[in-house]
Amino acid sequence: FAAAPDTPLLIVPGNHDGDADRLFRIFFTRPGLHEIGPYRFIIFADTYAPDESCMRSQADRKIFTDLAASTDKPIIALQHNPIHPPIESDYPYILVNRSEVMADYSAAGVVLSISGHYHPGQPLSFAGNVGYLTVPAICQAPFRYALITLTGREFSVSIRSLMASDDPPLIDCHAHTEFAYCAQDVTIDAVLDRARTFGLTGQVFAEHAGQLYCSADDFWAARHIRQPKVWKTQENSRMANYLRTMQEKRDDFTRIGLEVELDIDGNLTLHDDDRQQIDLIIGAVHWIKDDPKELTDAELTDEFMQTTLKLIESDIDILAHPWRFFRRANREVPKHLYSELAAALAENNVAAEINFHTNTPDVAFFAECIARGVKISLATDAHALYEAGHLSAHLALLRKITDEDKIVSFLFYPPANKR
Repeated sequence: FAAAPDTPLLIVPGNHDGDADRLFRIFFTRPGLHEIGPYRFIIFADTYAPDESCMRSQADRKIFTDLAASTDKPIIALQHNPIHPPIESDYPYILVNRSEVMADYSAAGVVLSISGHYHPGQPLSFAGNVGYLTVPAICQAPFRYALITLTGREFSVSIRSLMASDDPPLIDCHAHTEFAYCAQDVTIDAVLDRARTFGLTGQVFAEHAGQLYCSADDFWAARHIRQPKVWKTQENSRMANYLRTMQEKRDDFTRIGLEVELDIDGNLTLHDDDRQQIDLIIGAVHWIKDDPKELTDAELTDEFMQTTLKLIESDIDILAHPWRFFRRANREVPKHLYSELAAALAENNVAAEINFHTNTPDVAFFAECIARGVKISLATDAHALYEAGHLSAHLALLRKITDEDKIVSFLFYPPANKR
């Protein structure tokens, strides 16, 4: 919610939420009609009896009928309790007056009814030309959720899981810690707990070396890049504390990494003594020697490629978030260079990182990498806890390129801990 303040948020109160009005106030939303683009979403705060049974009130049914007749926009109805198909149980899952509500939906031409409450969920079914979906509960393993894509009056449903399967085994090779200036609510212990809960087989922490060597002001001003003495003097260094803390956590599941850059002299922002204490080096381009605002597209592309190719040749293990630099600079990604960068990664045995943190990886680039035998590293790049341990989108991207049973052969797995 905080990470996407412009995204519409619809909240449906349930039997464990107490006062529905309080819930709506907390999330700055409300029940009733929400017109979003070409759709109408109608949120119901249905009434619960002391025995947890739930009923749609006559007033809500009438309001719904009035709204349904007002426009031709497709209607999506959302409520906590399932409506269809019926669930045989001693516990009152199903809406008590479901038959009447189903007649209301059919008469109004509702496209889709979405419910929760019943943790296993129910697959999409149809009755009276209305689609009924009970989404599974994200609060218990395997932490499933539904992704619904609307296209006019048509829609598709994909049920996804936050928990990784055993095949292929998955390792998050890039997450941040409480040492990061850019961290939101991540901590080492919380990320590890999330990674284990979601079924990962390993977690690599890769803190920004520049942030550990420099003050926050120096780092955000890119002085560690453009004034190398700032990181080399270690006047404000927290690196020893980071490495000491990580050594205490290090085991077969947990590895130590650093996210490094190239300074203006062409050197990795990493001291040799510190390099000997870590398992993994992730190279990244966050800044270049010149201000991108003062460069043409061609000049920016040339300087980026020079920096990136030099970085790849500097004995790193993984190239972090390829091409994200251009998205953050609000420039077009030079897709004509995909092949050149993939070839350089292959030649130097450097993995390419799939990273969705403030980024949209391009399938076409990773297809180029896989075609050349480049290993693919999966990374949450978690700065906030909600990002940690979640690699299903990364697998979905790879499934667009190769068969499921071949994915494991392309994945990068970190070497054994250097102890």
